Amino acid sequence: MEDTDPFIFNYFYIIVTDTFNYSTKGNIHTTSLESLPDSIEITDINYMNGGFHITWERSTDDDFQKYDLYHSINETLDDTSLIFSSNNIENVTYFMENADPLIINYFYIIVSDSSNFSTKSKIYTSSLDPKPNAIHIESVTYDNLSMNIFWNESLDADFLKYELYKGLDTTSTSLLETFFDKLVTSFSINDFDPYSSNYFRIIVYDTLNQSTKGNFLSNSIQPTPEPVDLDPINSFGNEFTIVWSVYPTNDFERYNLYQANDINMTNKEIIFTTTSRTENSYFSTDNDYETDYYFQVSMIDNWGYEVYSNIEYINPEYFTFIHNYDSGSDINIGYHGIQTASGKYKMIGKTSSDVIMIGTDRSGTEPWFYNYNYDTNESPVDLIETEEDQGYVFLSNIINSESDTDIRITKTDQNGAPIWDMVYGFIDPYDVPSGNADYGLDLANDISLALDGGYIITGQYNTEIERHWDLWVLKLNSSGEKENEHLITAFASNDQIMENGHAILETIDGYIILGSLADFELNGPSDVWLTRWDYNDVDQGDTLWSSTWDINTYDYPTDLITNLEGGYTITGYSSSTNSGEDGSSWVIKTDMDGVGTILQSFTGNNFIYSMIETESGDYILAGKKFEGSDSQGWIVSISQDGNQNWEKLYGGEDIDSFYSIEQTSDKGYTLTGETHSNGTSDIFHVKTDPSGNVLLEE
Repeated sequence: MEDTDPFIFNYFYIIVTDTFNYSTKGNIHTTSLESLPDSIEITDINYMNGGFHITWERSTDDDFQKYDLYHSINETLDDTSLIFSSNNIENVTYFMENADPLIINYFYIIVSDSSNFSTKSKIYTSSLDPKPNAIHIESVTYDNLSMNIFWNESLDADFLKYELYKGLDTTSTSLLETFFDKLVTSFSINDFDPYSSNYFRIIVYDTLNQSTKGNFLSNSIQPTPEPVDLDPINSFGNEFTIVWSVYPTNDFERYNLYQANDINMTNKEIIFTTTSRTENSYFSTDNDYETDYYFQVSMIDNWGYEVYSNIEYINPEYFTFIHNYDSGSDINIGYHGIQTASGKYKMIGKTSSDVIMIGTDRSGTEPWFYNYNYDTNESPVDLIETEEDQGYVFLSNIINSESDTDIRITKTDQNGAPIWDMVYGFIDPYDVPSGNADYGLDLANDISLALDGGYIITGQYNTEIERHWDLWVLKLNSSGEKENEHLITAFASNDQIMENGHAILETIDGYIILGSLADFELNGPSDVWLTRWDYNDVDQGDTLWSSTWDINTYDYPTDLITNLEGGYTITGYSSSTNSGEDGSSWVIKTDMDGVGTILQSFTGNNFIYSMIETESGDYILAGKKFEGSDSQGWIVSISQDGNQNWEKLYGGEDIDSFYSIEQTSDKGYTLTGETHSNGTSDIFHVKTDPSGNVLLEE
């Protein structure tokens, strides 16, 4: 039956007729209406690659005709447009390009069958494209090399980039780095301050340039290191011992010791640095006196953080002292003292029964005594420190009898223990094998270190009884063995003049010798004699030139130096008697040929035994000065023109005297002598500043 309408009911029945024209009517059969296509729904809309990927259900109708997909951006659907149509029942997806996922999109689908019946789906609303999931900083760690920031990987399919921000607080940050690789989940920086908060956050972006900010996370703050404590500066003269506390933990990098000249540490400079945590002291030498010094120690940890200690101040003062030393004997006399290369002190002296060496520390304290078990009548003369092995050599006179004296030279180690000693004296020319004769008044007054490392001694030598005495120069090698000797005379033997050497200087080709010329006998009236002996130009026993001075009846020269002007300066004392109880001292200055006059004469009753010249050309003289019947140790300074600069007296109300003076390493002076009290005597040892002052008397 053609042209039927399936959308209305059609009724059918059958009438059957036989040949007799009888008929029977069958039941009425009604047609069913044509059914609409089963509805289908949009199942998913997913934004990707700049568009929507739309998926719907597959139609189950056997008479499927097509799918029609509609789109609108208005909720009223008044702008709906067909965006896709397909007759393929299997085609259940569509990609809508150039979609805007940031607005709501409305979709529905109509499915049609072959009868052109259709069914419309429900409206499917796209969700707005979500912002990226927030990425939070998971941890911030650091070591002494870098600070490390960690975060988790983004799970967003439309990931675009990470931006890492840094700031000292959460209100002001700056972009640190950008990462387009989603797999990058950490970053390290080398320039950071672990002692303050460093805040970090990640902002993650998707391909639509939507962004999500993560939370801030900061590093744990490194505790600020505690500064070390600087101890008060310990000084010895211009030497400083600077000590500070040890930094207790291992985050130590180094110490810096700063020095400045004002409390504000202006223009401070680093004078010492160390990377050893336990090296917490510094020894500073050769600092200027009368100068303010300020010190501060900084500790720098392994993060480069520097903390500063307290400031300590010091103004160096000369270390001075007055000491008396008693070896246990009633009589103790110091004849010559020196400051050693180590800054300690050595003195040669005499007790009631022996020659002794006295040693002290740099402060003149903790004295020790070395007894040589020499004869009671042996007296020391001079002491020198050798250069090659830091030992000592001292000279002494041995009084064997009234008619026999000899000299001894003793070499010791640093502790005063003898290494060798040699005795020299008159040898009878008719009995040379017997060695030193048991007669002959041979005395030594001075010893000096020769240019070749040996020793030069001067004094007097009894050549023969009727000849009386000649000036004696004895040259020894470094082992104390005699190399040569020279007897120097100023007059013929029948003139009965006693020549005696008191001090000697070595020149390139000979000696400058300070001596005395006495009439008839050793204690007779005498004059001062300065002579030059040159073994290249003159015969033995003669001199190149000589100068004499007759100051008083009895003249006693004591010391000789080469002055800064290239000439010679000599000192001593003179008297009208030979009692030894009164005298007046003087200084004579000559040119290089021995021509000179008295530079300074000292009035009163005084005796000069020793002299040095300072680098400024002043002369510092030492001896004793009487006030009434008492004497005190006397130190006096005069200029190179003879003007007196200052004088100082040290001692008590009895008899005190200085027998030697030497300049110390700090330009002060060490003086050695004796001090008497109540019939006994002690060794007298004084250390002064450059002006002869003792700042702290004991």
